[in-house]
Amino acid sequence: GMGGAPPGGMGGMPGGMGGMGDIIQKLASNPKATALLQKAQANPKIMRAMQEVMSNPSAMQKYANDPEIMALLKELQGLM
Repeated sequence: GMGGAPPGGMGGMPGGMGGMGDIIQKLASNPKATALLQKAQANPKIMRAMQEVMSNPSAMQKYANDPEIMALLKELQGLM
C-alpha cells in the first residue's frame, strides 16, 4: 500500500528553500539564465550536477574542483 510520506520526502523545508520549481520559474523568466540552462542541458554531466546540487545543496562540495560545473553554478546563483 501507499503508507505515509516517502522518506526524505518533500516536507515543508524550514528556511524556505522554495523547491526546484521556484528556482526554475525564476530562472525561466531571465534570458541570461535560460541561455545558461540550455548550455547545461547540452552537457549531461553538467545537467546531472545541477539537478543534484539543486536537490541537495551540500553536493556542491563534490563538484568544487570541477571548474566547468562551478562556473555554471556560480553564474546561476548570481542570477537568482
